[in-house]
Amino acid sequence: MGSPGLDIGEEAISNAAKSLIASQLDTYDTLEIEVRTDPLKLTQGQIDSLILKGEGLVVQKDLRTASLMLETGAVDVSMTKMLAGKMALDEPATATANIVLTPEDIQAAFNGDYIRTKMRGTKAELASGEQVTTDVRDVSFSIPETGRILVAANVLVIENADIHQVEFSASPQLVKDGYGIALEEIQYADETNDTPALTRALIDSTQALLDFRSFDLGEMTLQFTQLEVQPDKMTFQANAHIESFG
Repeated sequence: MGSPGLDIGEEAISNAAKSLIASQLDTYDTLEIEVRTDPLKLTQGQIDSLILKGEGLVVQKDLRTASLMLETGAVDVSMTKMLAGKMALDEPATATANIVLTPEDIQAAFNGDYIRTKMRGTKAELASGEQVTTDVRDVSFSIPETGRILVAANVLVIENADIHQVEFSASPQLVKDGYGIALEEIQYADETNDTPALTRALIDSTQALLDFRSFDLGEMTLQFTQLEVQPDKMTFQANAHIESFG
């Protein structure tokens, strides 16, 4: 059992870290920060590890994470700044991360303001060579089977007010070295010549939404090590390089 001084020190750092990280989130259901160290290291600003656990964290692009766990290795912090409510790292830190997304949360992100704005006004070239402007609406996202996602939407061609129902399935895969996500083995429900062009914005937005390389929780870069796509969730495992928590 730790000494009173250690408990107070760890609690102060945990509270400062929680306050800073919480300020960068749109919202969250639960957020816990655990600091592990010893009294001597603590006086020198050295932390053995910092563990972040959260549920319902909205971290980027209106995307809610069902759960997030981040565990760092050794971290050197500025104690003066930490006790003042700022978490400044003297040196970059490394960590491991586990991120779980549900189909419901991904679908909600698609229909949120950020992604809808990105997809609105996208230019597309039809098979005839005609250039049109599209707007994507009413996106649905599901995982019909292990390893594949299914995305459907209504695509409005603004020039003639025609609405096209589009749908594609794909297999999300880690790209080389784990720096990104690619959608492979794309299949369209409607094989008309215009379908790929009309679906392009939806495909690009899906790939961007699932790409956590630049994690919006301070200055953090993720290198994916594993991706599991199951009917009720998508689970990302990654190594993290952290320059700062804020």
